[in-house]
Amino acid sequence: MGYRIGCDVGGTFTDLICVTPAGDVVLDKTPTTLDDQSRGVMIGIGQLAERFGLTLGELCDQLDLVVHGTTTADNTMIEMNGAAVGLLVTEGHRDEIEMRRVHKEQIWDPSYPAPPPIARRRARIPIPERVGHDGEVLLPLDEDAVRAGIRRLGQLGCTSIAVMYLFSFVNPAHELRTRELILEELPDVEHISLSHEVMARGPEFERVSTTLVNAYVAPTIARYVANLEAELRAAGYRGQLLIMQSTGGVMPPDYVARRAVSILASGPTGGVMGATVAAAAAGAGDFVSTDMGGTSYDLCLVRHGQPEIKTDWNWRYRYYIGMPMVDVQS
Repeated sequence: MGYRIGCDVGGTFTDLICVTPAGDVVLDKTPTTLDDQSRGVMIGIGQLAERFGLTLGELCDQLDLVVHGTTTADNTMIEMNGAAVGLLVTEGHRDEIEMRRVHKEQIWDPSYPAPPPIARRRARIPIPERVGHDGEVLLPLDEDAVRAGIRRLGQLGCTSIAVMYLFSFVNPAHELRTRELILEELPDVEHISLSHEVMARGPEFERVSTTLVNAYVAPTIARYVANLEAELRAAGYRGQLLIMQSTGGVMPPDYVARRAVSILASGPTGGVMGATVAAAAAGAGDFVSTDMGGTSYDLCLVRHGQPEIKTDWNWRYRYYIGMPMVDVQS
């Protein structure tokens, strides 16, 4: 067995842990390189190599596994510096994202404002089309309206486009055709999020909100993960790069590029999973995991050795995320 590295990129520091072939555990830390976070990861791996008396290439050649957690998606939501997002949505549902199922964080303060919509109203284009609950096409997709809407989003400077049509998770034909039209009209678009691929279930508000968040963070995440994988390959790493999900599991980079919303709370979730293992070794099953970073402070209640996973009504950074997530409070 070779070396194995776990890496967590935060807003301030990049932390690494390496298990050697002999079973020794070695820790290292380096400042996060905000301009290109993959650079900080490679600097950290280089520092580990020096401690082992190896070159970067020699260590990467002997690496069996790299597992990576990151707060990049979370910091994007905290700082609200994601992509310029446009939305193509079934006609009549343009403003559903602002209705938010009448959800308010401050229920006793009627003047408390809702968060700004990820897609501005003028960047939400209603499209004549309709699929029934059984998947039957009730109104064919108006391709001329789709093309006009795509061109409008391009004029508005949208670099990432979300598509949410009713019951597309039953029959995705209209969303799939819309993606083809987007690539014809805007071949240089950075990202396309189709709601049936991001969240293959209803209801509509939950699905459109999750899809918009995915479209908002995906370009940043895709660039970052692609850079990191390229840097690792260039250094000689031949194994698999695995990215921590918000459920505590892992997934490969190509999946991350499509469902970037799945790694919201990726870094804090990794901390919870590590704390759970450490607590179990100490004989503790009920505890609070705390993770203090440079951007956020994260807590999770663990009962009987298991962190709670919320499968519904997940609100993070004031936006609904319809994905299973370890219940980390930031």
